[in-house]
Amino acid sequence: MGYIYKEFPFLTVEVDEEKESLIMNWAGSFTSGQYREAVTFCMDLVASKGLKFWLANSLNIGQIQPDDQRWTSKTLLPRLSELGVKKVAIVVPEDLDSHMAIAAIMVNGKEAIKFDMHYFVKRKEAEEWFKLPDITIHP
Repeated sequence: MGYIYKEFPFLTVEVDEEKESLIMNWAGSFTSGQYREAVTFCMDLVASKGLKFWLANSLNIGQIQPDDQRWTSKTLLPRLSELGVKKVAIVVPEDLDSHMAIAAIMVNGKEAIKFDMHYFVKRKEAEEWFKLPDITIHP
């Protein structure tokens, strides 16, 4: 069963060690420094606990600045691949600008991705996807 591992003013981080998953529940605005600190914290948590699934519940995420989008593409995505993450699920935000920012991050970082990635409308759907066998073959 998952539990709240850390709370930021704009993000609640959950861990479910049994399901090897980290869940980021975004809820509000943040500065560039806060965003990078929180994402780095989550990367370090994945590394220390050997987690294989990353769920970004971005339904209520604040605006991700262009520099932070590039940083995420060049720093987060390769690091998750190095750490052996198998699947990344993104619950898409309703806000079009945030939705486009997340799509840009994934497109710009696709060369570094060695994990399966999928977009969802609901968190429950994303969690169900984690249970399915990994059938993607990576070069």
